Amino acid sequence: MLSNSIRLLFITSLFVSGSDALGCRGGDTFNGGGDGCNLNSVTCDEESCLDMGGVWTDECPDPDPDCDPLAPSDVDPSCTGQPESIDRFGKKMYRRKIISSEKPQDSDEGVFCHVTLELCDGETSLTQGIDSGFGDYYRLGATAEWCDYKGTAEYSFDGMYKCTGARSYSHINPLNENTVQFIIKEETSDADDNDCTAGIDCKFGMSELMCFAPVGSEILVSANPDHAGVDDSTHYVYQPNFSREPGSGPYTFNFIGQGVALTELNPGSLNALLEPFASDGSFSTIKEINYLWANSYWSNAEWIFEDDTNSTDLARAFIREGLKYGIRLNLMHSISREQRPEAEWPRTNVDVIGEAFKLTNTTEQDPNIKWFVVGSSGYKKSLYPQILEWGFDLTPCSPAAARKGYPYCGTNALYEWELPGAVGLENRGRSVLYSTTADEPTKAPTNAPTVAPTPGLTTEGPGQGPIDVPTDVPTSSPTKSRKRSKRNKASKRKVSN
Repeated sequence: MLSNSIRLLFITSLFVSGSDALGCRGGDTFNGGGDGCNLNSVTCDEESCLDMGGVWTDECPDPDPDCDPLAPSDVDPSCTGQPESIDRFGKKMYRRKIISSEKPQDSDEGVFCHVTLELCDGETSLTQGIDSGFGDYYRLGATAEWCDYKGTAEYSFDGMYKCTGARSYSHINPLNENTVQFIIKEETSDADDNDCTAGIDCKFGMSELMCFAPVGSEILVSANPDHAGVDDSTHYVYQPNFSREPGSGPYTFNFIGQGVALTELNPGSLNALLEPFASDGSFSTIKEINYLWANSYWSNAEWIFEDDTNSTDLARAFIREGLKYGIRLNLMHSISREQRPEAEWPRTNVDVIGEAFKLTNTTEQDPNIKWFVVGSSGYKKSLYPQILEWGFDLTPCSPAAARKGYPYCGTNALYEWELPGAVGLENRGRSVLYSTTADEPTKAPTNAPTVAPTPGLTTEGPGQGPIDVPTDVPTSSPTKSRKRSKRNKASKRKVSN
């Protein structure tokens, strides 16, 4: 059965027979696909067509006999060369170099990594059309040399889990900066569930790779928004379910975010609070944001208040500047595994939601209250039904979303979806964060740390030669928390997908 996740198409595995007299319709968003026949170099055969959600049909002509998805083209960035793989919906994936990496939290209670990637001259999230103000994100994947990586003599692995898949990560760089930045929460293999020994023969996932990959090494990165070209997906760019036109609203945005959700919610909150006055001089139609941030431990949140790196990332900048928004921003904390004086709320449940967001009835809710939940799949599947118990008009955005458990649309949802395919990206409305940043000059990367995640490392693991990274860049050893888990298999953090 074909996988619903992305399938990487390496040059050595491609062939086109041209004997079926069939072609691909739909599925590809970015290379001339959409509802019509895909007369492009991406959907070369039936397998690649179906993997992108298209239909292999005799109503479309044969692909070109020389069809090669990874061939150089004029859409390639100026410094990357040709793509190395094709992600879902026809997105080309390019090698990008890690130019800085730090761990703002590295303890038994959690590991958060801040990684900055190099872009080509003049290239930014703006030129790529990826709008963090409306929740767009990048897709990251491993380069081929990481697939069988065995680690170091100090800490070894049994290769990478689902190496040929890509994962979605929200970016936190200023949109006009000549880099792309991510804050990623490291998830490691559950040794008990996966019948392995940490530090010996467990597999690593994408989040773990991003935390130990050294400065100078490369990963695969998309250069387009993640947007499906078919009707039965759950991956489309968002369309705001609110208006900044005078007389609209006033809106109350209720956000609930789990852990690293700050990478999506903080740029989104910043976008909402920009332009405190409407075009006619009246107050903004967005009255306030109530933001409940849920973590296991206070340490998972406190590092963001203690930034001493001069980082430009929007996740930390929003917190540093939060006081200037006054009563328009109500940041609350939910801490589930300890009691803290800074946190008013314990683990989130129906009652906590009601008290935190001051809900008093379960009928006739204000249509100008807009909800948005960010977190793991399980977290979102759990939280939205709890919000529904308070009588808000929310429903899964499609039958596919209902099967998945999220996302939700409706009167009380923050977002709806744009139309599938290229038409959904054409003349798309942009966030205020995007449009105001577009008027500013491109910023060079100037203030990110340029050190490897951890010092004193080796480039060789047991029984293997150096991995394919620059010779002057060492491969990182495990974090402090993973070193301890090597002696204690009780870790319950699963591999990230």
